[in-house]
Amino acid sequence: MENKNISLLRRKNRWGLTVLSIVLCLLLSPLMAISAFLPQAMTLVPIALLLLLGYVGPVSAATCTAILFGLGTTLFGFWGAALSALLLVPVLVVSGCMVERGRGFWQSAAGSGVTMFASIGAVMLLISTLAGTDVVTAMSDMMRQAFASSGTIGDTALTAMMQFGLITAADGSAASMTMLDAATREQLIAQLVLAVDTVMRLEIPMQMATGSVAAGVLGQAALRKGVLSRGDKVDYPPLRTWSVPKGWGRVLGATLAALYVLTLVVPSMTSSMFYVFSGVFEQIFALQGIAAVCYYLHGKGRGRVAQGVVFVLGYFLVQPAALLIGIADQTFDVVHRREKMEEERPNPFDPRTHDEQ
Repeated sequence: MENKNISLLRRKNRWGLTVLSIVLCLLLSPLMAISAFLPQAMTLVPIALLLLLGYVGPVSAATCTAILFGLGTTLFGFWGAALSALLLVPVLVVSGCMVERGRGFWQSAAGSGVTMFASIGAVMLLISTLAGTDVVTAMSDMMRQAFASSGTIGDTALTAMMQFGLITAADGSAASMTMLDAATREQLIAQLVLAVDTVMRLEIPMQMATGSVAAGVLGQAALRKGVLSRGDKVDYPPLRTWSVPKGWGRVLGATLAALYVLTLVVPSMTSSMFYVFSGVFEQIFALQGIAAVCYYLHGKGRGRVAQGVVFVLGYFLVQPAALLIGIADQTFDVVHRREKMEEERPNPFDPRTHDEQ
């Protein structure tokens, strides 16, 4: 089924989409600057680059990566580019090699996810080493310095956050302004740094874990869907078939329950572990809930557009609802998805299967 002669770097480019993707990357670069301070948001960038590599071509992915390196250099100098490379290059290389060598989808997703987690950890460690303090304080100081010295780019990013209501100016400055005076800029930067500092101390471990899961699974899905759209064959199980094996489902549920009990007994030692694991648990079973709904829609004759809408809603907007559906699907097989898929899957130990072949 798999084509082991795929070369992602020698593929033809879709030049119209290449130009469009580069323009969008330039326009969205201020928002990408914000994502650099949130581990889970960081992982959306390599997913987007893998999507471009699969669907559009290597020129688009390489150019957008170069733009991100330039953005890192503008904000943080040489070390900004180095950190960008450490964050993006390993997961892109590993993900691409997995596809080129014909590895299975889930094996590749695991490899990409572990690589993403290691890259984020290395970035955090390098930042902490360079700053001589803990990583959260170091990133807060870097963020303050970056926005204070980035000129128009920083003002544009701050203005965008004002327009979204994330930060506000106490003197009632207009949200449409793109050039901020020194006092307003300092005030907005202080607000942003305080908010991000609080979030990072609570969220970094959990976001590293959940973001790595997303980068592994969704990154491979984006890349392989793009490869399939170009006529090559790779292992890609449709979203509607994604499910946690029964045994692993029990292990995950028992682990979550055990950690919850431990947080009641020794909260100082286990509360952070429970928080991180609960985030991973939610991520996994939210994807399973989305898959169950997509399976139901597929059975009703709904196409890819409807299933795509379900994915966007379930993953980005109403993930708690997707989580509940995923747990119900795992526990009760509410849409009889597992039963039907097991009936359709050939049994390798059944001699009749080999006779038919």
